[in-house]
Amino acid sequence: MAIFTCFNRKELTERSVQTLVQNEKVQFDFVAVDDNSTDGTQEMLRGLPCRIDVVEGDGNLFWNGGMHRAIGHVKQHYRDYAYYMLMNDDTRFFPGIFDRLLEELDPDTVRVGAVTWETRQGLSYGGIKYTRGIRYQMCGPEEGDLSLDTFNANCVVVPHDIFMQVDMDPRYQHSMGDFDYGLQIRRLGYDIKLFSRYVGACDDNDPTGTWQDASLPRRERLRKKESRKGLPFADWFHFLYKNFGLGTAVVRSLTPYLKILLGK
Repeated sequence: MAIFTCFNRKELTERSVQTLVQNEKVQFDFVAVDDNSTDGTQEMLRGLPCRIDVVEGDGNLFWNGGMHRAIGHVKQHYRDYAYYMLMNDDTRFFPGIFDRLLEELDPDTVRVGAVTWETRQGLSYGGIKYTRGIRYQMCGPEEGDLSLDTFNANCVVVPHDIFMQVDMDPRYQHSMGDFDYGLQIRRLGYDIKLFSRYVGACDDNDPTGTWQDASLPRRERLRKKESRKGLPFADWFHFLYKNFGLGTAVVRSLTPYLKILLGK
């Protein structure tokens, strides 16, 4: 069972699902939350040659809200699958990749599928290993049999028993939910490891024009930071407090404002 949320990127969403359908041994069913797309995404999904359950959103779910609703829907209606895969709908999966990775599945281990850039070689999203405090290293298959702390949810295969114990935290408006989800799994004592191969391609988000763009005026950066797709104070503080403690939350929740003030 593959699970994703989508909004107004019909072509990318169709491409992502179609590349998964190209496996032969591994067959995917899908649950998709469409957050009130206006570009025909819902109609396209319902017309695809695969089993797909489309759940309608109201346009205010964004990524985390959409995934929270999708996972809740799956737990209510599709409880008999051995594995559940969280995915992003802008990921182009390599044809037949899961046929080659089938033997790596383990009912006690979460497997992360790292992805490369579309436009150049190298890791764009993958597993996450914290190195010092909240500093982390992004990891790809080159790291070998490394135990991870969490992940980007472009492709994450979660065994049934683990999936039923963990929820996407609804406190986050858009981002951070995947990091939090993986950290929950680690606190339960389960292992998170990478698949031995890259599973697909997806370009990282460009920071140009975001709150991290030092060329923008400070007031504009602050406005973008507090937007739902930025790094809202309440979301960031909650993530830090929940996963790293009060001291880290107090200090690190103020760091982005210092960066903006200093023009970094």
